[in-house]
Amino acid sequence: MMFPHPVPSARLRLWFRVAGILGALLWAAAPGRAATEPAQISPAWSGPTAGEEILSLSGSWRFTIDPAVADAGDTGAWDTLAVPGNWDAQPAYANHRGTGWYRREFAVPAAWPADARLRLRFEAVYHDAEVTLNGKVLGGHRGGYTPFEFDVTDLVRRDAANVVVVRADNTFRRGAWWPWGGISREVTLRANSDLRIVVQHVNAEPAPDGGASLRLRVRVANASARDRSVVLAPVVRALGVVGSVPPAADALFSLPATELAVPAGGSAERVFETVLPPASATPWHFDHPYLHAVETVLREGDRVHHARRDRFGVRRAELRPDGLYLNGERIRGGGFNRVSDGPGTGNTEPDWLVRKDVDLMKRAGAVFSRLMHHAQAPNLLDYLDERGLLIVAEIPVWGEDDPHLTADNPTTRAWLAEMIERDHNHPSIIGWSVGNEIMNHFDYVRTMADHVRRDLDPSRFVTYVSYTAYRPQFGPANDPLTHTDAALFTTYTDKPEVYLQRVRKMRAQWPDKPVFAAEFGVKQIGAQPAATVPNFAALWAGITREPYVIGGALWTLNDYRSDYKGTPASGNREWGVVDLERRPKAAYEEARRVFAPARALEFDAARIRLTPRGADEAPSYTLRGYRLEWTARPADGGEARRGEIALPVLRPGDPAWEQPAPAPGLESVRLLAPAGYDVLDGTAFAAPAGGRAP
Repeated sequence: MMFPHPVPSARLRLWFRVAGILGALLWAAAPGRAATEPAQISPAWSGPTAGEEILSLSGSWRFTIDPAVADAGDTGAWDTLAVPGNWDAQPAYANHRGTGWYRREFAVPAAWPADARLRLRFEAVYHDAEVTLNGKVLGGHRGGYTPFEFDVTDLVRRDAANVVVVRADNTFRRGAWWPWGGISREVTLRANSDLRIVVQHVNAEPAPDGGASLRLRVRVANASARDRSVVLAPVVRALGVVGSVPPAADALFSLPATELAVPAGGSAERVFETVLPPASATPWHFDHPYLHAVETVLREGDRVHHARRDRFGVRRAELRPDGLYLNGERIRGGGFNRVSDGPGTGNTEPDWLVRKDVDLMKRAGAVFSRLMHHAQAPNLLDYLDERGLLIVAEIPVWGEDDPHLTADNPTTRAWLAEMIERDHNHPSIIGWSVGNEIMNHFDYVRTMADHVRRDLDPSRFVTYVSYTAYRPQFGPANDPLTHTDAALFTTYTDKPEVYLQRVRKMRAQWPDKPVFAAEFGVKQIGAQPAATVPNFAALWAGITREPYVIGGALWTLNDYRSDYKGTPASGNREWGVVDLERRPKAAYEEARRVFAPARALEFDAARIRLTPRGADEAPSYTLRGYRLEWTARPADGGEARRGEIALPVLRPGDPAWEQPAPAPGLESVRLLAPAGYDVLDGTAFAAPAGGRAP
């Protein structure tokens, strides 16, 4: 896709008009077996359930890049854009770097309680935002990927239209990805009573007896001018695997209702701790993403002020010197970085694109990744929870000259707090990262890591992604890996021995830390269908030769728009195993073979053999609930037969599993993951000299 400068071509303008329609169709076009399709990414088992009204302000907004038009306030001269959206996803503003103004009128629903507290909430505006309501500046936000809100109770008109204006600026850029400008996620007006639940964080881990320990932290805010005494009543539910097990209608159990005193104009917290019995504690795993939910009701006397539901998973992700353990099992795996960029959609992350990309990664054997250098969209995190993929979530601090690399930086502390408060309950997130490829960074990383552990989330590991730790001049005294829990690094080379040398150097300096290649690759491979990653299998072998290496993530899943140095004439960085429109390149099938969870699947007319990975091979993890899908065609050309074979539990290092062919004329066999992704294609037995297959 071309992004010519300075004026988009007629061909590009046509592409912008049709891209949204095409994109919604493209997600179904991936090769191979489609996974079971959930009805939606964000089911009703998450969010407010009582005591909160939500008015969506998404849709059509007026827009201009002309400050004179914005100052005049006369909307007749304004353009119209969709929210969520990015102005540079539209042909008229495709190359606009600077300020844009959004304007919209809204009315408060007449049915809303007259005494409700009202909040105007933005899920993300890139990058600098200032919000004005009815001519009054509410405040601003800097960052681009995390939510912010304003209490507007005293400014909102109940008997007339309200006018909200958002000034956004995308001048600040990060990394090589495009700085998509504008209101990129949802906008809502929310009404609550003066008592509401503002935080509900769950930690649930499997116990040795098969049950689980559960810790629930609930924070209540009191916006009134008097002290209040409330009662919190949490209920835990089992949801199962979304798309295959219907959400449970009945509660597993209720936690004891507890009183809480909340001061006037302040907040207070209550912590609940309990044990889930084995029958109610099915763990979450990337192959078996079993979900639970907790619903807490906030009462004062007989009145329900608020009720909130949040999903969570029972899982323990821990780092040991020899690697990553999920629910007590050692995991080694591959994955992809993914840039938030879609065909005609910018970084707005529509559901169809989220499903498409996660399904592509899962089909290619993805287990663990960092994904991207900023807080991810909520619907993407929901789908990662539902389909099963481990990630490290990161704030957008990138590069040697990032202006935020100071100790205890208040801006990055705020980004970490906003991200972790919103995303804490996602079982797919197993760690937090405070930056990527930064320099002069020792005190910055040290203080940010301390902030996360002390103030935000001591239950997950903390790291940053280094490209200094393997350099000769860096070591424990001056590289902040000393203050992290894992050695994440980036390296780009076509020489496997370089990866191995760097891995060993880091391990020698930090012998207690497992290692993960958060980014690896060689060069941009081009957008053509035949494009491959040079030396892919050998590079992977070099990265993962040492058993303490968790694995690595290829840069990238997808091509993405950019004007960074080295970007080709297409206007896209062409690193992806799929192109911008998500058409797989040859590199995608390469990745499927390298990241496949079994070493080989072979068959002939007589039998089928599946060879598990070795105990220290990468990737390697236990295969539970996997099955084989086969087709056979009789020699007389009759109708093909199809079937499935349930596989036993196969662990890394187990001997090959083998059985006779299920039908004459066997012509194909595929390995299916529990969610239905076809993760490995069968091949014919290699016939030795003299004839017969082994």
